[in-house]
Amino acid sequence: MPLNPYNKYIKQYQTSNITTATPEKLMIMLFDGAIQFLQKAKSAIEEKNLAERSVNIEAARKIVRELMRTIDLENGNDVSKALFKLYNKMAMKLIKANVSRNSGLIDEVLADMINIRWGFQKAIDIQNGVSSVEDVMKEQAEKFGETEEGSNDA
Repeated sequence: MPLNPYNKYIKQYQTSNITTATPEKLMIMLFDGAIQFLQKAKSAIEEKNLAERSVNIEAARKIVRELMRTIDLENGNDVSKALFKLYNKMAMKLIKANVSRNSGLIDEVLADMINIRWGFQKAIDIQNGVSSVEDVMKEQAEKFGETEEGSNDA
């Protein structure tokens, strides 16, 4: 397959995006990368492509490990510790998914990754004044099928 003559420029653009991105944008980029690798891994399992499955699961697992390194456990709170545990659980599921060729485990990690990404993006939006806490809470209720009546049924 001939090389794309624009690969050099695409690589420069990607490198520029990474080096100029804010820490918040880098986090979102990590989530997006992991989500893409997980989707590719699922496809590889369906196609019985063992090499692609392993490469993509391992790439997603490395991103999860990088996300774990971003957490300051010494100065963090209970949320930090819970997030660290969740990332660790996700990494372990990915190892099991790779060995067992279990796309169900990938689905679980993918769902967690999408939800965490959503939460981080909404926190960034609130911080930047793009959304209010009330708007995000309403969107969350809609996203997870909660209603005001349902949330009062404790």
